[in-house]
Amino acid sequence: MLKKLINLIVLPIIALTSIATVYAAEVGKLDEADIAVSSRANDVKDNALKEALAAVFLKNSGLPSVVLHPLVKAQINAPEVILTQYGYYESNGELMLKASFDHQRVISTLREAGLPVWGSQRPLTLLWISVDENNQQTILADDSATDIRTDLAQESNNKGIPLLLPIMDLDDVMQVSITDVRGMFTDVLAKASTRYQADYFAVANIDTQGSNLHYSIKLFDKNRTNGVLVALISQQGDATDYQQATKSMMSILADYYISQYAIASTGGDLTTQVRFTGLNNMTQVVNVERYLRQLSAVKSITLSQFKGDSATYTIDLFSNLDDLQRLLNIDSRLSQLDTVGSVDSFYESTTDNTKPKLIYQWLGQ
Repeated sequence: MLKKLINLIVLPIIALTSIATVYAAEVGKLDEADIAVSSRANDVKDNALKEALAAVFLKNSGLPSVVLHPLVKAQINAPEVILTQYGYYESNGELMLKASFDHQRVISTLREAGLPVWGSQRPLTLLWISVDENNQQTILADDSATDIRTDLAQESNNKGIPLLLPIMDLDDVMQVSITDVRGMFTDVLAKASTRYQADYFAVANIDTQGSNLHYSIKLFDKNRTNGVLVALISQQGDATDYQQATKSMMSILADYYISQYAIASTGGDLTTQVRFTGLNNMTQVVNVERYLRQLSAVKSITLSQFKGDSATYTIDLFSNLDDLQRLLNIDSRLSQLDTVGSVDSFYESTTDNTKPKLIYQWLGQ
């Protein structure tokens, strides 16, 4: 049944190598944006390029207020300075401008401004949501042809949040009912969510109340407190239509993920060491280094030891060790090992500050 997962929401920003095994999703195209334009006139193009660069800054930081910072505003007002290419195409009869910018210049501007940077490795969220289809409350499935599914895909793309919808095949239908979603029965939904192997699952409802809509959304991860799943966020609100409701809910999710995974520089010089085991060839070593360099918490890395199947890296951080660990823990290619009871820890001095604080087994290629 899991082979059917390839039919889930697949957005241009999501690059899933194997949906059956990958938890976090690698978000691509962080250096480009698509803007609807009325014509190819120069003044229209100039404004569209500014709008596109603003969207790129937002996608790489996550904070809506990022475009108000003086350094970022100055860059947005002169988009040609870091523009790499642009072109036009038509989509559903509408003229679109696609623009790409120098990604490193975007990141360096955010760093110089002391603003958070959200890397390409981002948590994957499974969304259980009840909506009104044909005057009947139903669980929104991936193959739904409703406008709200399109709205979700658009907002997921705009905000850079990898999102899955349940396929609602026989396995799902046997485990989850509309009552489970509307009642937010988390134990049932948590069990049904395991097959999707997402980092988080969210439960949402949208109800019609007169001429408006009322929405509610809760977000959960796999961890339990005293055996109970506790919502990481729980919010509700009103909207005029499904598009506005979708925007509001995706903004709520974005705010949480930004607080957890977008890393701002603390201005300090924190250095740590991380060891990776299970490296059986140079290709894996190269892939580990490439992976580390794109993490938003990492300033620079140096290979300090390579012995057997293990490589130890000295890592300069923009922030702190907890931020790095959160990023490492959302990638299924990594399995954290217990350093307390390891053989190495028996022989190493507990006062040795140079020894690896974190040890991971690399499960990737």
